[in-house]
Amino acid sequence: MKTQTYDVIGMHCVSCSIAISKLVKRNKGVMDVEVKLSDSKLIVSYDESLVTDQTVVDSVARLGYKAQVEK
Repeated sequence: MKTQTYDVIGMHCVSCSIAISKLVKRNKGVMDVEVKLSDSKLIVSYDESLVTDQTVVDSVARLGYKAQVEK
């Protein structure tokens, strides 16, 4: 299992964070999702054999936001 933090650009309200959380959780292999609205962060724990960073980034992009691995 891997836990990765992502910076999310464009997330500005609770509804945004809930939508992101729900969509990312739908990916098979995602075990836990935490969204920190105040920091514009997304923390995802997932099975590396089923999910990649790109999977998470693409999920967030489907909602019109941009996510990138925290540096």
